[in-house]
Amino acid sequence: MKPLHHYYRNALNLIHFKKHYNYYMQSQFFEPKKLQSIQTDKLKHIIFQAVHHVPYYKHLKDKVDFRRFSIEEINKFPVVNKEIIRNNLDMFIHEKVNKNRAQWSHTSGSSGKPFHFIVPFYSDSFENIMSARAWSMGASYQYKPNDPVVSIRSYAPKQGESLLRRKDNYWYLSAFDINENNLDFYLNTIKKSGAKIIRGYASSVYIFSLLLKEKNIHLDSIKTLVTSSESFLPQYRETIENHWGFKVLDWYGQNERSVTVQQCAFGNYHNNDEYGLIELDENNQILATSLNNDVMPLIRYATGDIAVKSENTGHCECMRGLSVPFKGIDGRSDDILVKSDNTKIPTANIYTAMQVFEKIKQFKITQNIDKTLKIEIVEHSPMSESEKEQIKVALSYRVGDLQMSIHITPEIIRNQKTGKVKAIESLIK
Repeated sequence: MKPLHHYYRNALNLIHFKKHYNYYMQSQFFEPKKLQSIQTDKLKHIIFQAVHHVPYYKHLKDKVDFRRFSIEEINKFPVVNKEIIRNNLDMFIHEKVNKNRAQWSHTSGSSGKPFHFIVPFYSDSFENIMSARAWSMGASYQYKPNDPVVSIRSYAPKQGESLLRRKDNYWYLSAFDINENNLDFYLNTIKKSGAKIIRGYASSVYIFSLLLKEKNIHLDSIKTLVTSSESFLPQYRETIENHWGFKVLDWYGQNERSVTVQQCAFGNYHNNDEYGLIELDENNQILATSLNNDVMPLIRYATGDIAVKSENTGHCECMRGLSVPFKGIDGRSDDILVKSDNTKIPTANIYTAMQVFEKIKQFKITQNIDKTLKIEIVEHSPMSESEKEQIKVALSYRVGDLQMSIHITPEIIRNQKTGKVKAIESLIK
C-alpha cells in the first residue's frame, strides 16, 4: 500500500494543474517586460526564503537589498554545483522541511555519478504544465492535456515483455528495439493510438526516422515531434526534419527541475521565464535558478551543460514574450550503442538502469570495436559478484546479448580537454 503522503501529493498536483494551466498557457504571450516582472517577483521570494531559512545562504541575509530588489541581486550569490551540494546536502535544505516526508528525487547526470535533491510536492504539476505548453508549440497541431502521446523513451522492456507499455493516454514504445523486424508493430501501435505527437530521445527519434526513410514510409497523422534528454546533433535534425517535413520541437531541462527551455515552430529556444532563470557564465555554461523550489533552492546552479550563444534578442515570429537564452546545447551528447544485430539503441535510459544500484559511485560504459561493452565502476562500497551480475542483467534489457565485462576502478579518468567524464562512449565509428 502506498503511503498517505503519496495520495496527498497526487491530489495537490491535480488541484495545482487545474488552477494554473490556463494562466500559463496565456502567460507565454505576455510582453517581455511583464514576464521579467513576474520573474523578478518569483526570484525575490526564492532568495528571501534562502537567506532566512537555508543554512548555506544565511550569511547573505544582510547583503540582499529587498527594498529595491532587482534580478541583479542574484549576482551576490555564489555559483554552486553538484559536488558542493552533495558534500553539504543538509546546508541546502529549508530548515522547516521534514526530510523524511519530503519528495526526494535523483539523477545520475552526464557524469554517471548520483545526485539527490528535494523538490516541492506540486512540482509534478508544474512540470506537466510546462510540458503541455512546450508540446503545443508546433505549427499545425497544438497539444492539449489528455491527448494521446506516443513516447519512444523511458521504457525498457524485460525479456519476454511487450514492446509497448500503456499508461493512461501515453503509449510507451521501447526505445531500445527500433529495427526492421519490429517496424510493423511500431507502425500499428502509432495508428491505433490516434496520437498526433511523438516524443522521444533525440537519438531514438533519429533512429526511427532513418528506418522510415529507408522504407519510404511517411506517417501523415503525426504533426509534432518532441525530442529531449540528449543534445540534438545537427545530423539528427537534418535527417528527421527532411523526412517528416516540419520542425522538431527540442526540449532542454533537468531532473533537478531548475529550468526548462523548448523550441517553437520557428526554431527558437524559449526559456520558461516563470519557471526558472538562466545565466551563461564565461564559458557559456548554463547556470540555472529555480523560481519554484523554495524547499531546496537551487540558485546559480552550474548544470555542466554548455550552450551555443544566441544572437536573437528575444523577438520571435511565434509572438511569445518568453526570452531566448541560447541557440542550442553543445555538450550533452552520448554516443549511440549498437546491438549484435546492428540495431542502434539510444543511451539516455542507461543512466536509469545504473542509478538503482546504490553501491555504484560512478560509472563509464565503453563499447569496443567488436561491440563488447567495458563497464568501469567506482564503488561506494565493495560489490559482490552477485551484484555485478545483477548490473549485467539490468543492462541486457537495454543492449541485448552483448558481451560485458565489469572493471572496478578507483577513478574514472576525465577527458583532458573538456574536464568531463563521458559516461557512455562508443569506439565504433
